[in-house]
Amino acid sequence: MSSFRIRPAAEADIAAIAAVGARAWASNVFSFEPELPGMRMHVEKAFRAFADSSYRNVLVGELDNVVLGWGAREEDNDYISDLWVDPVVQGQGIGSAILRTLMANIRDAGYLRARISTHARNVKAIRLYEREGFTVIEQGSEWSTSLEREMDKVKMLAELR
Repeated sequence: MSSFRIRPAAEADIAAIAAVGARAWASNVFSFEPELPGMRMHVEKAFRAFADSSYRNVLVGELDNVVLGWGAREEDNDYISDLWVDPVVQGQGIGSAILRTLMANIRDAGYLRARISTHARNVKAIRLYEREGFTVIEQGSEWSTSLEREMDKVKMLAELR
């Protein structure tokens, strides 16, 4: 019997966190940004470094012990720093489930609002966040370490009940 669950990441999940993040990032960003030489390798290294140092702040969504997505609150505050779902299972509710769990954790920590941001052309993510109660509060240019250039970002806010 198949069983989807969301749980705190463990050290054993580091490689899966990095791989899912890099695949999701590439499938999304390269749909609206040009792929520059060496960028994919740079992003893969960045996701691995993040997973190595921050897996304790990650929640993974898994089905039959396979990590299909993950989300993080790097600073353990009201900001959701990451939400990534493997491209082969996007649109199946995994991102929504992880996002709802992160929002519940933020609420349980005593915050009244949750914050998240994404590339302004990441229409799928913006739609997902809006469905889950987020609204765009700001749009503007911001430095992207992964793309190594300025990019148009939206910042979003949700009131927590």
